[in-house]
Amino acid sequence: MVRVFLVLAWFCGSCVVTAQDSFTLLSKQAQAARDAHELDKAVDLYKKALKLKPNWEEGLWSMGSIAYDLDRYRDCADAFRKLTELKPDGVPGWTMSGLCEYRLRNYGTALDSFARVEQSGFNENAELARAARLHYALLLTQAGTFEKAITILTELTRADKKTPEIIAAAGIAGLRRPWLPAEVPDSQRDLVYRLGDAMASAMELDYKTAGQKFDQLLAIYPSEPDVHFRYGALLYIQDADRGIDEIKQAVALNPNHVPALVSLSTIYLKREDIKTAVDYGERAVKAGPGDFSTHLVLGRALLASEEPARAAAELEQTLKLNPNAPEAHFSLATAYSRLGRKEDAAREQAAFKRLEHLGGKQVP
Repeated sequence: MVRVFLVLAWFCGSCVVTAQDSFTLLSKQAQAARDAHELDKAVDLYKKALKLKPNWEEGLWSMGSIAYDLDRYRDCADAFRKLTELKPDGVPGWTMSGLCEYRLRNYGTALDSFARVEQSGFNENAELARAARLHYALLLTQAGTFEKAITILTELTRADKKTPEIIAAAGIAGLRRPWLPAEVPDSQRDLVYRLGDAMASAMELDYKTAGQKFDQLLAIYPSEPDVHFRYGALLYIQDADRGIDEIKQAVALNPNHVPALVSLSTIYLKREDIKTAVDYGERAVKAGPGDFSTHLVLGRALLASEEPARAAAELEQTLKLNPNAPEAHFSLATAYSRLGRKEDAAREQAAFKRLEHLGGKQVP
């Protein structure tokens, strides 16, 4: 019996050594094929090696990167999905996963990947960070989150410089159309480019050039409410009254222009014209009841008008639509405090502090 056991032990040990030797051989062959620019061969060899050692992080990265360059996006996505499981804090892996899923048109999955990258502050090398920000903005636009997309594009422009890709993305987001660049109708391409170019100049803080481009744009497209709104937002920085007039022109052309109504409510609240702020806030909610920003701006205006019960209702609706809005928790804590609901106020204050600690951004 002992002799049989020893024979079996020797046999199994040989199997382990053989498997390890096979992996070592395949990994070296894969790396050699990569170095020789035999890229298709390299991907196939990496896949074989990974079957023997599925948690080989270097191999997953190499295979996924080569597959991306070869447009083999299914192999790319599989590799980086596995890598993010092994290294959930590995920001480059999430970026590459998002890029692969984007190419496969799995836009929801890609958006989730880039959101993970954003949580890290795009903490990776400059090339990957640029790609992550651009594609994140494109997907946010497609999902209808236009203002956040513009914020991401502004960060990208100031971190680097404007590019044709940024101009196209900014123009689409500026028009509030849920398009990817390839989906822009031919009839809208000139408008998209001109608006994106003007917005990109503003993102670069070149307000003089941006103003000139907006003037030219409005001469060609005087009836586009989104152009008036974007120009108004730029003018407000330099000449508040002119900016307000331009934003009001957007509302005149489109009475249900949610960003313009929200902006006007916010502006008049800052000017302590509470009645006007409430009026624009109510119009914003009516125009966009599913947009958390409309309930937030009305809730804040109602707080200022000493209507805490109505304010609380709007702010509660804000948090149903966006539970991670720090300003909504803060304002709701104030409303509850004024209503004498101390425990509820303390809970909302704690939620506000938690989100602030996690780096949540307040809504302007």
